[in-house]
Amino acid sequence: MDRPIAQSAIRTRRWRRLGLLALALSGLVLLLAALAGWMQPSLRRSHLRTAHVTRGPIAETLTASGTVVPAHEHVITSPIDTRVTRILLSPGDPVASGQAVLLLDVTETRLALDTLEDRIALKENERARAQLDLSGQLEELRGRQEVKTLELRSCEFEAARNRQYFELGLFSQDEVRKAETDAERARIELRQLEASIANAERTLRARQEGLDLEIAILRKEREEAARRLELAAATSERAGILTWIVPSEGTAVRRGDEIARISDLSAFRVDATLSDVHAARVHPGQEAVVRTGETRLSGQVASVRPTVENGAVTLEVSLDEPSHPVLRHNLRVDVYLVTARRDSTLRLPRGPFLARDGRHVVFVVEGDHARRRAVRLGLASYDEFEILAGLQEGDEVIISDMSDYMNLKEVKLR
Repeated sequence: MDRPIAQSAIRTRRWRRLGLLALALSGLVLLLAALAGWMQPSLRRSHLRTAHVTRGPIAETLTASGTVVPAHEHVITSPIDTRVTRILLSPGDPVASGQAVLLLDVTETRLALDTLEDRIALKENERARAQLDLSGQLEELRGRQEVKTLELRSCEFEAARNRQYFELGLFSQDEVRKAETDAERARIELRQLEASIANAERTLRARQEGLDLEIAILRKEREEAARRLELAAATSERAGILTWIVPSEGTAVRRGDEIARISDLSAFRVDATLSDVHAARVHPGQEAVVRTGETRLSGQVASVRPTVENGAVTLEVSLDEPSHPVLRHNLRVDVYLVTARRDSTLRLPRGPFLARDGRHVVFVVEGDHARRRAVRLGLASYDEFEILAGLQEGDEVIISDMSDYMNLKEVKLR
């Protein structure tokens, strides 16, 4: 026959069950807490790039692509229509000032110069002969003038004597009139001779001036031919490096064609191109920064070409250090043109900042967490952003790509 269980045993068994249930619930809570911690996203600090917000100057820039070119380049062009007879140097060879780089066929130019010399000599001879001929005519006219002057004096003397004798009753009126007529005729003929002499002198001057003008024109042509002959020597005006020359001997070249290029590789400038959308924001004298690798060189815009080609504006940038060792001919560089500047503002190095709901978002390091924070940006330089709102000086900001975490308010750091 069964006996009833004691109440103490029942209570002991009940408390044991409650203890086991409490223990199970505690384990479940701890497991859920551990799982929650394990499920929360986390990042290793060593995998992140961070930067601190600092205060200082910042400059807004436009980015252009540039090419390093020699600051001084001498282009040799052909002064005549000819052909290349001999190439004396090769690209890359050093060139001294006054040194010839190639030879051109100057036979026709030399013949033209000799022809001009002959024409000048003929014109000078023609001028001398014309002066002799006209001088002879002038001498003859002046001789006749002297004779006619004597005749006029004789006629005037005879007219005066006849008038005196007429008053004494010795000569008739007709004899007086005849003497006066002869004197008037001599006077008229003398005036004609004087006019002929004046005309002859003007003719001589005009003829001489015409021949002098023709000779001057021929001399200018001779000087131009001599200058072209001198330029045909194809010599360099300055020392440098030959960077290009016509490829082969016998090449026909037209007047004005480029035949060689000598560059002074001791100093450089930068030719940059920029979208024509920003053309109105670029002007000569504008501050510029040229960047190649980790090297930054300061300079300014020297000139802006007035034409737009293929939707781009071309400008020349002069450098404060045109002989910097990092510069190389045809080196590709980045050019930053300063359009605005602030002397003291909050700034943060550039990074792949996120955009959310029309605002910029960054993650700020706070202890062992990185919390999302909206910021407002201002000026943007080539390596920094201006912070207008959302951050304070000294804040540590993650500047690595955080696009995978942009929907989270915070990320745990390990």
